[in-house]
Amino acid sequence: MTPYLLVAPPVLLLAALVIYPLVYNVVLSLRNYRTGEFVGLHNFARAFDDPLFFASLRATGVYVSWALATEILLGLALALLVHRTIRSGWARTLIYVLFFIPMVTPPVVAGVIARLMYSPNYGVINVALAKLGLIDTEILWLSEPGTAMFAVLSVDVWQWMPFVFLVCFAGLQSVPMDTVEAARVDGAGGWRLFRHVELPYLRSLLMLVVVFRFTDTFRVFDHVQVLTGGGPGASTEFLSLYLYRIAFKFFNLSYAAALSLFVLAVASVAFAVLGRYLGKEVGE
Repeated sequence: MTPYLLVAPPVLLLAALVIYPLVYNVVLSLRNYRTGEFVGLHNFARAFDDPLFFASLRATGVYVSWALATEILLGLALALLVHRTIRSGWARTLIYVLFFIPMVTPPVVAGVIARLMYSPNYGVINVALAKLGLIDTEILWLSEPGTAMFAVLSVDVWQWMPFVFLVCFAGLQSVPMDTVEAARVDGAGGWRLFRHVELPYLRSLLMLVVVFRFTDTFRVFDHVQVLTGGGPGASTEFLSLYLYRIAFKFFNLSYAAALSLFVLAVASVAFAVLGRYLGKEVGE
């Protein structure tokens, strides 16, 4: 009985925090939120006729795609730049500290700071652009769909691009120097050195970064709620904000539960694809 007794606490904790809420969510999605009457798949069928749900799904896809692409490309580029140009240990330590600051900033605080910066009347961004002569009138950053999406993306990139940078920089440190020197002796330039020597060491790490960042961006809530509240209109009302509105503003918990299971299905498919590709990369 000893092995079972040792395993029991984490299993019970997992059941209490994950399995029970999931089962309760499934049961809730099959009932009417007002009467508690069993309605079967009615809530799921309703989702297919809900244009706001598909609008939030589309907005989430745009946000996740741009956030992942920007953070990975920018973080990888900065990691290569620092790795190849800065050799001083003190300089690298200072860069590490500066890049840790956004990561430890609470998302709500980041949203408040960004809201002040993007304010049309006294925001530092409009003031700076006006001083440089780039704009004649104030830009309503949070009142137009395109600029509002840019604003929420900029906060996510500022806060989590450093995570990509640190992971990629650590991966570059693991590349054997003798292999790099041999490639340079053979005439490999900067791009070929990255493509054929450094990138193979970074592939598995990049896939892990994609998995982690996909998880975070897919469930983004805090700074978007503070910055735009899902507006203007529904241009930044991502799935997490839409589910929050359905559940805690309209109190339609059954429909929100059904939508959350749709989200779970979409995320599971994405994770299955990424996990399969990641397993292949690690195996190679």
